[in-house]
Amino acid sequence: MKTIFRTLLLVICLTPIGLSAGTPTLFDQFGHTELLKLELEFSLDTMYAKVDTNEEYPAIFRYQDAHGKWVELPSEIRARGRYRRRVCDFPPLRIDFSKSDLRARGLAEHDDMKLVTHCQTGKKGKEAVLREYLVYKMYQELSDHALRAQLVEVTYKDTESNQELVKYGILLEDIDELAARKASVECDECFGLSTVEFQQENLRTHAMFQYMIGNVDWSIPMSRNLKILKPVDGGLNTVVPYDFDFSGIVNVGYAVPARDIGQHKVGERVYLGAELSSSELHSTVQLFKSRQGNFEAMVSDFDLLSRNDKREILEYLQSFYTALDNGTVCAEFTAKNCPTVPGK
Repeated sequence: MKTIFRTLLLVICLTPIGLSAGTPTLFDQFGHTELLKLELEFSLDTMYAKVDTNEEYPAIFRYQDAHGKWVELPSEIRARGRYRRRVCDFPPLRIDFSKSDLRARGLAEHDDMKLVTHCQTGKKGKEAVLREYLVYKMYQELSDHALRAQLVEVTYKDTESNQELVKYGILLEDIDELAARKASVECDECFGLSTVEFQQENLRTHAMFQYMIGNVDWSIPMSRNLKILKPVDGGLNTVVPYDFDFSGIVNVGYAVPARDIGQHKVGERVYLGAELSSSELHSTVQLFKSRQGNFEAMVSDFDLLSRNDKREILEYLQSFYTALDNGTVCAEFTAKNCPTVPGK
């Protein structure tokens, strides 16, 4: 009872004063186009000097609204992530806005976003961003506990040299924004939880999805590359995944296989979810089969991807569905007696 009371109190404290539950958010302003024009103005020298810290520094954030008008907001940014900030030519960023500024614009106070940047320069960096964007969109087809993702074309403006760099990126909504929609709060200290403390359908969908895309870079007990949402009514937790760069679909050059769990090469599928009963496996498989056409159309219709990229992704997805159809995926989906499945 005390835990529920504290959670409810937290939700009340996080509700913006004077704004209703239906108040639009900054992220809501981006949904008018698939590819949003964005400008981010800051010192590149400062970014690289602080890449190994969580120290914030000032930036100007501009986006093009539905009428073609540029909207400007002051912000602060910093490098984020663990692995990417060490290996990337350009680190992923976290963008923080002013709550008071958002409130003055009639927006809810969800004040931070993640920006997935181009890790590598050149064609490979572009492909990786576009492929990872598709992964976020695919998960939205399967679960309503999914972060919204906005594809952006970012013009980075260096305040020191006045030089500009134009690259693709992905804006991810504030996890608190998703939590508010689902009447939940983010659980920051939810480490080592038992599977019985989660919604089982959510767990099955998440685990099968990670298997489909060939990603093993996640852990529920360690809260690695996922967020855990706790309902304010004391119900079961849910998992919200992010960061899919190590997946077979994205296939970045800096990814390494997880040999400790039996993965011999990046993209080789290894199931890391809980053991399923025959009925649970059947239900989950049917969900994924019902979305197969949507996934294939999503890839085929994505004009920004090259023909070769589309072909690779479609072949990779087909290998998953072939495994479902021919029994390569074993009847009892378990980490210990399900074989690894080559993704390519």
